Amino acid sequence: MEDAAGRSALRIECRMGITGRHVSTGKRTRNSSIELLRILAMLMIVTSHCVMFSDLNVLSWQFSVNKVLIETFLYSGGKIGVVSFFAISAWFLTDQGGVRAGLRRVWILEREMLFWSLVLSTVTAISQHERLSSSLIVQSLFPTVTALWWYPTAYAVFLLFFPFLSCSLKSLDRTMHGALCVIMFVLWTVVDMVMPLSGVGLHGGDVFSFIYIYTLITYYRWHMQPLGGKQAWAMLVGGYAFIAIGAIAGGLVFQKIGKLPKLQVYLGSVEFRLPVLMVGIALFVLFSRKEFHSGIINTVAASTFGVYLISEYPTMRQWIWHSTLVEFVIKNNAPIIFGLLILLACVVFISCSLLDQVRALLFSLILDRHRGRWFDALYEYVSSRRHNAIQTDLRR
Repeated sequence: MEDAAGRSALRIECRMGITGRHVSTGKRTRNSSIELLRILAMLMIVTSHCVMFSDLNVLSWQFSVNKVLIETFLYSGGKIGVVSFFAISAWFLTDQGGVRAGLRRVWILEREMLFWSLVLSTVTAISQHERLSSSLIVQSLFPTVTALWWYPTAYAVFLLFFPFLSCSLKSLDRTMHGALCVIMFVLWTVVDMVMPLSGVGLHGGDVFSFIYIYTLITYYRWHMQPLGGKQAWAMLVGGYAFIAIGAIAGGLVFQKIGKLPKLQVYLGSVEFRLPVLMVGIALFVLFSRKEFHSGIINTVAASTFGVYLISEYPTMRQWIWHSTLVEFVIKNNAPIIFGLLILLACVVFISCSLLDQVRALLFSLILDRHRGRWFDALYEYVSSRRHNAIQTDLRR
């Protein structure tokens, strides 16, 4: 059964052009179409943060075209970006490697998180020392376990469970895997949409959302024919149509009664709601159908995680989205504010990306000559000690 699932996945990868091997050389290389989606997903996340964490307060605006556009495409972009970004990672996680591979990935993830948490806390101590609280210091020293950034913490926990989750899903046949997807979908997407106060739903922004999305993606990967371009475009348009209808209806309700502002963005506010899943997965399918190779795109994409870490560090988030430039754009509330917000997000993305390129250069000179060597040495040491302890117990 496991071999059948693997063969099915390989067929889908070959059809979708995402096996990651260059046709002429046979060497593993990143498909730049997928890397371009990684850039787009992070840009959507940054743009969403611009709307949410600045003083824009779009939910309280009078009903207008700009309001609907921002709520439909920018506010929801954060969670859509999360789905697409995670879909890329989940798809390319190796099916073999086990616990050690998962721990090794967490180790490498932690290095980058710790680097930026320490650097940014130091910058805060120098330039905004009054904002450096004791809790932020502790979070900066232990960024993963304290959930300084929710996404990497949830992803790190997912990586720890991934070997067991993958093996468990592979042990299910198509019918059982499909039934699991239906149960999850009904409880966590359908019921949540029609009954917001449901007690059986997900909270969002944690590892359980990733487990849910991974279960759906693996069913598609192992047991379904790849979606065609027309189907993916229909999902994309349909998902955004749902979000737009919600924004319009919620906006009219808010205009009438002056209450329930969150209703305007309800359909696009968490990663497990149907419209967000539709758009996020459709984007992944559309980009994965193409294949080309660009060193520039791949280099920029390699810094997308760093963009998230820098722009979402608490003091940096406050400084970025309440800067003079952002405040100027918001206060003027120009007719083209929709485009200006995207432009602001691009400026932040490029700036943070350049900073992370410096980090990548330092890592290449100091840590990445033998990437993961310290982890491998530690793992071998612990494994040998454990093996010796077991042998000693057996001799007794």
